[in-house]
Amino acid sequence: MNNIDFAVATHTGWVRELNEDSHIALPKLGLWTVADGMGGHEAGEVASRIAVREIARSIEQGMPLAEAIETAHRAIQTAALQGEGAAEMGSTVVAAKLEGLRYEIAWVGDSRAYLWDGSLHQLTTDHSYVQMLLKAGLISESDIPGHPSRNIISQALGVGGVDKANIKVDLVSGELKKNDTLLLCTDGLSGEVSDDNIASILAEITDSQARVDRLIAAALEAGGKDNVTVIILTPWESKIPNK
Repeated sequence: MNNIDFAVATHTGWVRELNEDSHIALPKLGLWTVADGMGGHEAGEVASRIAVREIARSIEQGMPLAEAIETAHRAIQTAALQGEGAAEMGSTVVAAKLEGLRYEIAWVGDSRAYLWDGSLHQLTTDHSYVQMLLKAGLISESDIPGHPSRNIISQALGVGGVDKANIKVDLVSGELKKNDTLLLCTDGLSGEVSDDNIASILAEITDSQARVDRLIAAALEAGGKDNVTVIILTPWESKIPNK
């Protein structure tokens, strides 16, 4: 995976005492993963750590991405039953698997993936209560940012979905082109910084690490009410000046 330039950073934010986000970057496997733990009392940290570890282990064994996420879900459930973490611990996840410039994105919960190609496109659809209301036509897109239930997710690793046991992993795929960028993040970014502001930062800055640092700074400037984790992936070809 020498054709991908990437950068990663995480921050606890200004309000939370503990960073319950976890992330992993394994370019040799073509795998980048962000997980946002929940459960409090350090249990969220345990859940997200298990998530990224088990996904990496499964991918290393040749397992498809969606199946790897299912395996992580079961591993969190097993850990909770064995007294590791807490019974109600869970984690969102978004993962990118790249083969050359072909990407597959899989997710559960409200951690997000975006594609930047001169415009910002949200590749993932939040598994959240407000997204269900939007799909049902009960609220509009403009109602979401200020909605009192916007932080309620409809499924997560470890705790499952409606039946409290199972999850449904969603997938999208595509191919990166010159100057394209993939952005993976927890809702510590997307919940604090508008898509327009994210797009402005990606438009103004081309260096991957500088982009990550500026995005996290923007989340902190907006209040930093949550842990925030960001991964940026850009093809090396995009670093080559146009002739």
